[in-house]
Amino acid sequence: MNDISIVQKEVGLKYLFLTFLKIGCVSFGGHMALIAVVQKEMIEKDKTLSQENLLNAVSIASLLPGPLAVNVVSYIGYHLHKKNGLLVSMLGILLPACVLMYVLSWCYFNYIHVKDLSGIMAYTVAAVSAIILTTGLNIFLKEVKGHNSKIALCLISIIVLYFIKGYLIILLLILIGGLIGVYFKLANLRDSGEAKFTWERLSSSAKIGLSSLLLLYAAFVTGLYRYTDLVLLKIASVFSGISLSLFGGGYVMIPIMQSLFVTELKWLSNQEFIDSIAFSQLTPGPILVSAFFTGYKLAGLAGAALATIAIFVPSSVLMIIVSKIFKTNADSTVMKNALAGIKPVVVGMIIASAIKLFFSVHSTSINVTLFLVAFILSFRFKFNPVYLIIISLLIGTAVHFMG
Repeated sequence: MNDISIVQKEVGLKYLFLTFLKIGCVSFGGHMALIAVVQKEMIEKDKTLSQENLLNAVSIASLLPGPLAVNVVSYIGYHLHKKNGLLVSMLGILLPACVLMYVLSWCYFNYIHVKDLSGIMAYTVAAVSAIILTTGLNIFLKEVKGHNSKIALCLISIIVLYFIKGYLIILLLILIGGLIGVYFKLANLRDSGEAKFTWERLSSSAKIGLSSLLLLYAAFVTGLYRYTDLVLLKIASVFSGISLSLFGGGYVMIPIMQSLFVTELKWLSNQEFIDSIAFSQLTPGPILVSAFFTGYKLAGLAGAALATIAIFVPSSVLMIIVSKIFKTNADSTVMKNALAGIKPVVVGMIIASAIKLFFSVHSTSINVTLFLVAFILSFRFKFNPVYLIIISLLIGTAVHFMG
């Protein structure tokens, strides 16, 4: 096994908070951008996380509802420091985006509308896509190269995900990868022992957690929030329901949230909803940080905090409960083979994400140059991705305001 996938250092809560705070400040470009920075910072640089754990986190998160990036961070925090690690990791990753969202929301409702800043992000996207591509290629060289079946799975995933959108496609590829891994025994286990997959009884705390999540989801689906005038209770019910309904990323939920917030609940005007999504794109965080904006309008900082907690915590709790089942069966032959088939699909997801992200903005000579320079510095010279993103952000700001 490559040394880079061995955890060499124990970590404390301070490390987790500061590391994810730093990552949270530069996580532009979606969940794969965050994963790319985590891979560079925690696996290659600090050696506090194994590559296997990161890939397992992405694999599990891809099967569950909720924002993938935050769920992966929750998994890492819990894996390294249990419940307190989960809490400080989530706080660190979300704090930068929430602070910026607070500034934008305050300006929007109290002073002046903040508009037409999206042009800045086009240049950041070029660097971020190069960083994601570097991460995908590095993992490809370590986990996929040299095995024809894994290479085929990875290439098929890249092609399919580039041309076809939708969460169901991702889920189907992951399931196919797992089945192929089991059928062809891709884990290449040396011993002949057959460790069985077991459904161990859930702990009482896990049962309480699952029951609570089920009640929250039932309250949302049945529309119980319609029968209360308490704004904070409505916020908690609606946003926790969205958290547990979110399969396939924040963009999938935009039409549903628009229908809820604008048409049904009349919490926002259509323009305010559009602006909230635009603001979320300006922050270094998931698109669902737009919940902060809605909560702020309804009930100030208390509403903003509650909306943010409700949209991120329920899916993270579910992520931890499910990950325990995976951990219980870590030595299972079936689990090892399934994950060996899923990992090439995840690598394909990362590479396809980089390609699609680069082509999502208008290609200019500056963008192409930024992409090539960032890729060379990141892949060949292992340049810190944090600095690459900051530099691209500064270039974008300068070009936007001087152009």
